[in-house]
Amino acid sequence: MDKELYLRDIGINCGLTVCGKTEEEVLSKAGQHVLAIHGIKGFSKDFYNKAQKAIREGHCTYGDTEETVSEECSECYEACFDCADECCC
Repeated sequence: MDKELYLRDIGINCGLTVCGKTEEEVLSKAGQHVLAIHGIKGFSKDFYNKAQKAIREGHCTYGDTEETVSEECSECYEACFDCADECCC
């Protein structure tokens, strides 16, 4: 089963549902979207904890519209998962 995150569930005024095969993929995609579209420059550990708790089981539709995460961005967000303080992303 896939994982889903509704950005509204974490207090972001956005109708996007982020889908992925793993929680890490969903968190990375959500972080990339919020950075690129909503202009949020950095995220705290609390943001990721809140997002992680809001991830649900679901069925995602994949295909030509699947959102991809660049390697550069993915590495940045993966590093954020392990940070103790504010993230540098």
